[in-house]
Amino acid sequence: MPSEAHQAASELNTPERDAKALELRSKGRSFAGVAKTLGYDKARDANLAFNRALRRLPPDELDVARQSETARLDALTTRIEALDTLTPDDRTRQLRIVEVLRKRLLAD
Repeated sequence: MPSEAHQAASELNTPERDAKALELRSKGRSFAGVAKTLGYDKARDANLAFNRALRRLPPDELDVARQSETARLDALTTRIEALDTLTPDDRTRQLRIVEVLRKRLLAD
């Protein structure tokens, strides 16, 4: 018998909700914004939904979506590197998070 938390998570993880995460992200919403809009607890959950939807796309659409998201992550990396208000540790932490997002994006 699945736990309540597992059951609640599986109810959130529907193809329709995943597709909405992909749509919102493609319109420039942050993963935190997507999470808030779709009722996920964390930005990570929205990112996982985005990636599930991405993998359901036909190959040509998948390539276009990955290129777009890669460009968005490249721009984010540039912004993080340019921030002079971050400590070196904070910069490193934020750049690591971007790399995790990039790895999820490019995973098969």
